[in-house]
Amino acid sequence: MFVTLALTLDKARMFVRGLRRRTGRPVPELVDLFRSIIDGGRDFHPIASDFLQHFMDGAGASRTMSLRWLRSFKVIKKAERKNQRRFERQLLRRAGRLGEHDSAWLHDHWDARINAFIGTELFYVSRMSLLRSQGSFVLTRDGREVRVSGTVRHRWFDPYDWDRGRWVYIPRHGFVPIAVGRDLVEADEARNFLMEARHVQTLEGVCVPGRWRGRATFTWALVRTGDR
Repeated sequence: MFVTLALTLDKARMFVRGLRRRTGRPVPELVDLFRSIIDGGRDFHPIASDFLQHFMDGAGASRTMSLRWLRSFKVIKKAERKNQRRFERQLLRRAGRLGEHDSAWLHDHWDARINAFIGTELFYVSRMSLLRSQGSFVLTRDGREVRVSGTVRHRWFDPYDWDRGRWVYIPRHGFVPIAVGRDLVEADEARNFLMEARHVQTLEGVCVPGRWRGRATFTWALVRTGDR
């Protein structure tokens, strides 16, 4: 009973420390806490544990995320589709302004913000991130139809740091103050670093401009470069 009470009080103190910019705890104690989170999470959140270890030992070197792992999360696919639709609407509007046998280029980029769902492994790696999609397309009109082709280069990125929010709930450890990470960086026991991933998609489509909205058919394909 006394052991349980002590653990409960300790977790409560950690929760309160989340309200502060600094924990006020000895640095070796904070190092041990993060090392225990790394070891304890390898069985159920191996990627998150790997990136936390890189935060501690990677000297700030950037990391390239596994594209297969990253795109396995619905929020990533949703952000990707959001930017695709933006390009599709642009292309349909541009197609409506083309004259017979005219051609045109369209270059643009769109950003989609991503908020990972609490409890997913992505949440423990990157709570908030950005997908930047840069597109380049050519449109050619022949009769009523406008043929479209092009490529979109996607770049997902996020700085890995412990500087946003107040605390994060970690299984088996309770509420861990974000200030722990800040203290470790300040003590030179950890380094923030950049996470990123890149992939390319091609687009083929046909637009039939109309007086009001027109219609279009688009096909997107991922350029395979191996599992990254």
